[in-house]
Amino acid sequence: MDIRLCFENKSGVKIDEASVFRHYAENYLAGFQVEWGGSISIPHRDTHTSQMEPLWQYYIRDASQPCRDYLIEYLNRNPMAGYFVHIYEVRPGLDDTKIH
Repeated sequence: MDIRLCFENKSGVKIDEASVFRHYAENYLAGFQVEWGGSISIPHRDTHTSQMEPLWQYYIRDASQPCRDYLIEYLNRNPMAGYFVHIYEVRPGLDDTKIH
């Protein structure tokens, strides 16, 4: 399975420059093999804030079940300052499933 991580900024936090956010997120996700995915809009029912702005995204390709489980545990133990992190399982031929 592939995993998509989407980063929604909390109120008062906004990084508009992709290179700045990439530096921040890649340090936060050090230890995971992530791939930059640019920006994306996710369904409004999945967001925490009222704004409909694009979110930054990363992928973990061909993630194992232990990688998925550790990622969720890592995010719960070590929340990213200033951002809500949404995680989706991406399976070919199926709709993405939100898992966090």
